[in-house]
Amino acid sequence: MIIKIKKRSLILLLLVLTSLPLVYAAASVVKANFKVELVIGNRNPAILLINATGFAVDPVTGSTSSIIVVFNATDADNVNQINGTSGGSVIVNLTLGTPGFSQFRTQNSCTNTTLGSGATGVVTFTCTVLMEYYDNNSANWVINLSLADANSGVGRNDSKGSTPNIFTYNILSALSLPYPALNFSSVNLGQNNVLAYPHLLINNTGNDDFTRVNMSAGALVGTTTTTETIAVTQFGVNTTNSTTNPLDFPASGVVSLTDATTGTFTKLTHGHTSAFAPNADKGNISAFVYVNVPSSGLSSQLYNATWNVTATSTP
Repeated sequence: MIIKIKKRSLILLLLVLTSLPLVYAAASVVKANFKVELVIGNRNPAILLINATGFAVDPVTGSTSSIIVVFNATDADNVNQINGTSGGSVIVNLTLGTPGFSQFRTQNSCTNTTLGSGATGVVTFTCTVLMEYYDNNSANWVINLSLADANSGVGRNDSKGSTPNIFTYNILSALSLPYPALNFSSVNLGQNNVLAYPHLLINNTGNDDFTRVNMSAGALVGTTTTTETIAVTQFGVNTTNSTTNPLDFPASGVVSLTDATTGTFTKLTHGHTSAFAPNADKGNISAFVYVNVPSSGLSSQLYNATWNVTATSTP
C-alpha cells in the first residue's frame, strides 16, 4: 500500500511536537551515620589450689595456729594483671557451718611469686590464715579463694562444686589457771566462811567441751609446825560467790563443781577466755573457795597445800 503525505502536513506536525516543554526529575540523596563498636571482654583469673585439701592442723593451747594456703593463679589476658597482693585483690576465707551460723577466718598476709609472663605466666600465692585455739574442731572446715585482677574481674575457687576444699582442725583438750595461788590472808581462830582471794579462774584453752570439772583438795599443813593441819572438810567451794550454799569438801577431798541452783554439773565449754567474767557461758568458769577456821588446836603460822583441778568430757 502506498501512502502519500503532503509536505505541508508534515511540517505542521513537526511544529506541534517541538513546541512542547521538556521536564526532567532530579535524584534525592540523604545520608545518616551509625557507630560500630566491638568490646573485647576481660577474662577472669583462674585459680588452682595446691596444698590445702585433706590436711589436718593442731590447735595451739591458748594461742593461734597458722594455716598456710598455697595456690596458683593464671590470667589469659596477662599475668601482670594479677601479680600484686595490694588492694584486697586476694581473699582466702576458712569457714565452718552454714551462712549466718558459721565460724569464719580470713587471711592475715599473702606473698606472691610470678613465673613467666603474658598469658602463660603463673603467679603462686602463699597466704597465712590464723585460727584460734577455741575454733571448733571439725573435719569440715572449708577453704574459699577469690582473686580480682586489675580490671576487677574475679576468679573463684569457692568449694561449691562436688569436691569441696576441706581440711581438719583437730580437737585440743586443755585448761589453765591464770592465778597460781589462792590466799586466805590473815584469819583468826573460829572464823567461818572466809573467802579466798582471788577466786579460782579456770580457763578452757582448747576447743574441747568439758562436761564435768572436779577439784581435788588436801589438808593445809603448817610450814613451821607440820603436825598442825587444817582438815579438808573445813573447806567449801561453789561457783556463785555465795556463802549461803557452799559445797563442802568430803574427807576424800574431791568434789565436782555444780550449779548451786539446779545441782547439775558445771560445764566448761570452749570459747574466748579474755572476758574473765565469773561464770561466763564459754571459755571460763570461776570457783570460790571458803574456809571455816577451827576454833582451837592451831598456832600462828603459814599453812599451805597443793590442790588441783581436773576437767573431763565424759558423760
